Amino acid sequence: MLRVVSNDELVKAEKEQLHREMEDRQQSELVLGLVAYVKSCWNPARIAKKPIENIMLRALRQRNGQYEADKLQQIKGQGGSQVYMMITEVKCRGAESWLRDILLDTGTPPWDLTPTPIPDLAPDQLEELKNLFAQKVIKDMQAKGVAPTVEEMAELEEVVSQDFRFAVLQEAQNRADKMKLKISDQFAQGGWADAFNEFITDMVTYPSAFVKGPVVRRQRILGYSKGEDGSTIVEGTERLGPEYERVNPFNVYPEPGITHINEGYIFEHHPMSRSQLADLIGVPGYDDEAIREVLKIGNGQSWINEDTKLQEEEQERKYYSYESPTETFDALEFWGKVSGKMLQDWGLSEEEVPDAAKEYDANVWVVGNYVVKAILNYDPLGEKPYVKTSFIKAPGAFWGKGIPEIIEDLQNVCNAAARSLVNNMGLASGPQVEVNLERIPPNEDITQLHPWKIWQVTNDPLGSSAPAVRFSQPDSRANELMGVYDRFSKLADDHSGVPSYVTGDLNVSGAGRTASGLSMLMGSAGKGIRQIVMYIDNDIVRPIVQRQFIYNMRYDEDESIKGDVEVLARGAINLATKETLNVRRVEFLNATANPIDIEIVGQDGRAALLREVAKGLQMPVDDIIPSREKGSQQAKGKAQMAAQQAQAAPAATQPDGTPKGGADGNVVSPQPTGAP
Repeated sequence: MLRVVSNDELVKAEKEQLHREMEDRQQSELVLGLVAYVKSCWNPARIAKKPIENIMLRALRQRNGQYEADKLQQIKGQGGSQVYMMITEVKCRGAESWLRDILLDTGTPPWDLTPTPIPDLAPDQLEELKNLFAQKVIKDMQAKGVAPTVEEMAELEEVVSQDFRFAVLQEAQNRADKMKLKISDQFAQGGWADAFNEFITDMVTYPSAFVKGPVVRRQRILGYSKGEDGSTIVEGTERLGPEYERVNPFNVYPEPGITHINEGYIFEHHPMSRSQLADLIGVPGYDDEAIREVLKIGNGQSWINEDTKLQEEEQERKYYSYESPTETFDALEFWGKVSGKMLQDWGLSEEEVPDAAKEYDANVWVVGNYVVKAILNYDPLGEKPYVKTSFIKAPGAFWGKGIPEIIEDLQNVCNAAARSLVNNMGLASGPQVEVNLERIPPNEDITQLHPWKIWQVTNDPLGSSAPAVRFSQPDSRANELMGVYDRFSKLADDHSGVPSYVTGDLNVSGAGRTASGLSMLMGSAGKGIRQIVMYIDNDIVRPIVQRQFIYNMRYDEDESIKGDVEVLARGAINLATKETLNVRRVEFLNATANPIDIEIVGQDGRAALLREVAKGLQMPVDDIIPSREKGSQQAKGKAQMAAQQAQAAPAATQPDGTPKGGADGNVVSPQPTGAP
């Protein structure tokens, strides 16, 4: 008898089969070996990062104005003030503003795309060049009637090649402009601006700062369509697109001993809520059944070091006002070499992993004891999707230094001076009182002091003439302590490379009292920040733009944007330009401020120059200097008014041509008749 099976039963059986296959795969020796391999890499990375984590926590507390627990206990034991001077926070905030002003507030992005000086020719372009040369030879033969000589052939080939390459260069420029527009749009939709801003905060604070991308994720966007009645329908749609994000330095664990992020392996720790983990179901590359199994078991199987995580989360809550979810799953994202045999047994095809004995660059996600993702790193250069740099680099080391670590000792000295100052001011604010209790009656309240208080005393049993109540004033050391504080706070300017006038403090002595002198000081300070900007250019901006360019070359369907281009990072260039350009413009403006040059330049030229100077000074240009069209309208209006006045002038004259007011033009009051 034939049994009829329903669709629901078939779907259920298929799911059960997939579940059994997943369990068999996850519990197999090789998959357990993959988890064990990831764990074996994780433990030394976690241990090696312990000292760096301590530096990060101290840096975070410095920015928050918090003492270390042992230091705070000592201060409380001694009593007195617990004041904390926010020098580190001021310096970090000043450095952030300075970098954002250089890199983001210039009106142009800190990167550019330009065609290479001699663009590489594709095979079809080479074939086209050959055809053009052949056509040119045939045409020349038809004109002369004879075949060209060897010298003429070489000359002809050179002319054709130059003309063709010039046309290719023009086309490459057009493609570069289109690619730049495409990448700018992708950056805007992929969260690059937010990631870059957060990266700058991390860079000045921690030993290193990280940005991740491009990472292809599902994006929820608005879609527009026309209804039957012609109205616009707005609805949400999903698409795959590249995104960028700041990576918390607390969550990055590199292989011990590496100096570059693309060396060895690296971990990123993802504390994920239940909903975040569930959102990975259906995303290409992830094992849906493994994720469901992890969600069923819960977060009890985490083998991540909880002590470090809890410390970090405590500090993060204080700094970012962030409360962690009630249930958090610890996911480890691994980037590094993995055995081909492990990847084959995970499920990758022999086409992807042809050699089981070879090690491949792979990306593995582990949650608990489950592998939820294992794919190859498909980057054509084998690079990981991370970039990093430091405020101050340490040669031969992965981690650098941030501002808190650089000025830590100076911050401690300033805190000590401030605490001593507050304690001394409190002590010296009133006198110390010494009372001879043998001469004070028992019913006298010695704690009450007020003007015109009458003290009842007895005779001194020793017969001395000393008063029963004596006052002494403690010395004030405010000037000495303020001098110590000022000295070490100024040293913080030198050590950090962020002078106080960068943050708006105009209490500057010497040359800084004049505008030109302050400009000179800012120019000198810019030499230090230029090195930091070059780090960002070389380590962050150029690699990120390069990766996005490669991504578009590989996956974008628009062939008109693809070409041989070079990525330029313009942060340091913009800084140098910004420092000198406005100075040169002001100098030119002053040099041409004479009647002869003004007559040559003209009103329109002078207005254009003033507009450029005002732009460089970030002034409201349109409100100050009229545009050429507006200026022309104003000039026409003035000319019309002058013409009207000229037409009205003859009417104000007497028949003999003299003004009605008299020969001098003044109004003559009529004299009353009969006046003496």
